[in-house]
Amino acid sequence: MYALADSALMLWNMGIAAGLMLGAMLVLRPVLLRLLTAQQRTWLGMLGWYGTGMINLFGLLGWVHILPVTFRDLITPRTTGRTANELPAYLPVDYRGTGEYVMALPGGKAVWVELTDGMLLVLGVVWLAGIAALSIWMWRRSRQLKVLGRQGELLDLKDPGLEYLQGDRDTAVRLCRGLPTSFVYQGGEKMDGKRYDMIYLQAELSPQRRELVLRHEWNHLRMLHSWMKSWANLVLVFWWWNPILWAAYYYFCRDMELACDEKTLRDLEGGEQRKQYAQTLVELASGKMLWGEPLAFGEYGAVARVKAVIAWHKPQWWVKLGKWCAFVLVFLFFVGGPRNIPFLPEDVVWKWQQADIEVELSEDWTPAERWMRVEQDGDMALLAKDTAGKWHKMSYWCSAWNGTFLRMSDWETMLGTPNLTGAQQGLW
Repeated sequence: MYALADSALMLWNMGIAAGLMLGAMLVLRPVLLRLLTAQQRTWLGMLGWYGTGMINLFGLLGWVHILPVTFRDLITPRTTGRTANELPAYLPVDYRGTGEYVMALPGGKAVWVELTDGMLLVLGVVWLAGIAALSIWMWRRSRQLKVLGRQGELLDLKDPGLEYLQGDRDTAVRLCRGLPTSFVYQGGEKMDGKRYDMIYLQAELSPQRRELVLRHEWNHLRMLHSWMKSWANLVLVFWWWNPILWAAYYYFCRDMELACDEKTLRDLEGGEQRKQYAQTLVELASGKMLWGEPLAFGEYGAVARVKAVIAWHKPQWWVKLGKWCAFVLVFLFFVGGPRNIPFLPEDVVWKWQQADIEVELSEDWTPAERWMRVEQDGDMALLAKDTAGKWHKMSYWCSAWNGTFLRMSDWETMLGTPNLTGAQQGLW
């Protein structure tokens, strides 16, 4: 039971970290819209979705600490261990039954909360039920679109105007009647013993509109957006309880559409085709957002996309260089850390009180004052002032795994008066 509770608390900690990171990107979005391209914002978003959704990758990115201060430093009040690649621990991760525990807020403030077996059981059941409900709902929506798309007829890629697709032997296109919007599925169908990336196009489109929509959807496949959205979708379902992730998911999908528009505009020749592309967006990009897996041309965000298409122009080399420099700086700001802070002072004091350790005193002196100080690395220092006015110190190491204490030194006589800032009197 306790192991399951610890695992759930650890995963919920990651959901909080994901919300903080992606939420910060939302706050910075007005600035990022000017500094970065849509594709760079998509990659930055993937840092939030992959970097927090994959625990091993989160730890690996923690070693890339180049800037003096990173975002993870700012939001990590404590960690689950003592190495630089440990996970943030906002919620307690060492559950040992009903009682009071320390919840750590970003900035290091401690909040005492009461946790019970029944409370964690209810929260766990609600969490898993939400995952199951959302998974079933999104699976049914995706399945309905797939079934509708597979009823279409295969398009011959040797037709005039499709020369750019003829070298892509992993992609197939179907023309489908009655589709609400055109969309793609990476690895969507298996035909002749081979799995193809599928593009499903509305058969009602005029040939001119069809070519533009096809280019857009094909660029989604080339840029691996379908895989990106699938993973973000999985993270969203897993941590459905975090409202920040829903807002971040919406803008992440919008950035993918804007990035695909930019790529398509670079592929088109001449201003007339780009003008027609903007007109196609006005006509077709007015549908509701698809919260499931497929990427669709008609997803919500027509106004922003049309404005971006109209304002688009091929950037100068120095503009590209500036945007890449800005991207590297922003990327480095969101990686690195978190700091190795296994405990808050309140954690160590609480663990000490639970351990009920009997401290051995020296026969050479008698304590007149007893103090306890928690060091920055989470170790414990017991301080004693004897009747002659001299100070003595004994050190304990607190395990980040099970909270046990190991004596690191015997009593040592200090040369001067210790720094008692943050120390507490009479706890031993």
